[in-house]
Amino acid sequence: MTKTGTQPMPEAWGLIKNWTADTGGFPASVVVNDGLRAAGNKNAATVTASIPFTGATTGFGGATKLQARLRVNSTVVATMAPPVDGPSGTLTVSATVDIAAGDLVTVEALSVPAAGGAAGTVSAGGYVQVL
Repeated sequence: MTKTGTQPMPEAWGLIKNWTADTGGFPASVVVNDGLRAAGNKNAATVTASIPFTGATTGFGGATKLQARLRVNSTVVATMAPPVDGPSGTLTVSATVDIAAGDLVTVEALSVPAAGGAAGTVSAGGYVQVL
């Protein structure tokens, strides 16, 4: 699925929203509740998310720190570490997990700005894939 539009970067772990199915690259893609619904079973699937961001400015105490994590259904399966510094870039996180038909894959992000800094904005064009 592909991220459309922008949204404020969450300052507590928060769901990245507004996705469209990538039916051109993945014809069976279905987006449900801002998550990618698995069309079938796959053992040791590679689940990847890429989330571009901008505007995470440095504050008095240093750089804004940003992270992303993947969930399959309600379980966190991967968290990127260490966090990356703003002001702009891409959050990338992946995991190898067993996927069952109907599983829902979502991505969440977290921005921790220093005093005087800004959390930033999630940009359009990110993606979540199950391969």
